Amino acid sequence: MNTQKMVRLSLLVALGTVLSILENQLPIPRPPWLKLGLANIMTLVALMMYGVKAAVTVACLRSLLAGIFGSLPMLVFSFPASFISSLSMGILYSVFGKRFSVIGLSVFGAVVHNLTQLFVAFLILKLSYSSLLALSPFLLIAAIIAGVITGLIARYMIKLIPNPE
Repeated sequence: MNTQKMVRLSLLVALGTVLSILENQLPIPRPPWLKLGLANIMTLVALMMYGVKAAVTVACLRSLLAGIFGSLPMLVFSFPASFISSLSMGILYSVFGKRFSVIGLSVFGAVVHNLTQLFVAFLILKLSYSSLLALSPFLLIAAIIAGVITGLIARYMIKLIPNPE
């Protein structure tokens, strides 16, 4: 890995960590587990510029750092969801390439992220199947909205950042 790539990925991890911690601190009335997912913008930038491995690395490191420096209990939900969603977006991008826009990848990643967190909650908190089914539509709608917003921001950022090659 060259120095420029390492510096850029480190910046994406740092920015993602800061965005995640700041988003948790915003005084917006919402359930604590429902966020816009601004940190995912950095994962999308890493995916589009450097590929799947970079995206998964950025997502996992920023999730780990945000959990350690922000909300340690949320790490249990955030880390698996970050890993699975970034890997899923990476596989989707690898298979379909440019046929999926950044916004489409973002929506897909947000849906996978929310479903993974719901599954982790099911396992850890022993949610009932009825609770799981009751929360699912709400979380899917929230994921679609959040995915579109973060995808639009990521698309804009990718256009602004010079090509790494």
